[in-house]
Amino acid sequence: VTDFPDDTLWDHRNSVVLPHLGASTEEAEDSAAAMAADTIRDYLETGTIRNSVNFPPTALPDRPDDSIRITLVNRNQPGMLAKIAEVIGKSGLNIIQQINHSRDTIAYNVIDINPHTADGTSVSLKALQKEITLLEGVLSTRVLFGT
Repeated sequence: VTDFPDDTLWDHRNSVVLPHLGASTEEAEDSAAAMAADTIRDYLETGTIRNSVNFPPTALPDRPDDSIRITLVNRNQPGMLAKIAEVIGKSGLNIIQQINHSRDTIAYNVIDINPHTADGTSVSLKALQKEITLLEGVLSTRVLFGT
C-alpha cells in the first residue's frame, strides 16, 4: 500500500496505490495553521466554536449593535438555561438572541443581551457575570464587548 508509487509498484499485482491526501505537505501545514489561527480568533472575538474535539460546534449570527455577548460553559443538565435566563432577567436586562449546544457532559452557550434596562437603570456587567458564574453547574463565563 502506497501513495507515492515508484515505477515498480505502479503495475505490480500486489500493490495498492492510494491517492495522496497532501496532509503533510508544506502547503497543507500552512493551510492548517491559518485555519487554526482563524478558528481561535473567531472564538476570542465572537464566541464561535468550530473544529473542536471537546466542545460542540456553535455559532450565533453577528452581535447586534449596542449589545453585549456572554459566552458560558455549563454542565449539560436539565434546568441550566432557565437558571441562566432567570439571572439575566432578574437584573432587568433582555436577551436579544442566544444559542445552546451540548456535547456529552458539557453545554456551550452564546447569549447576546441588551445592556440597557427598560427604565435606564445601570447594571454592573461584572456583578452579572459573577452571579451567573456562581450558579451551580456553570463552569466558566466570558463577556465579549466586541471589536
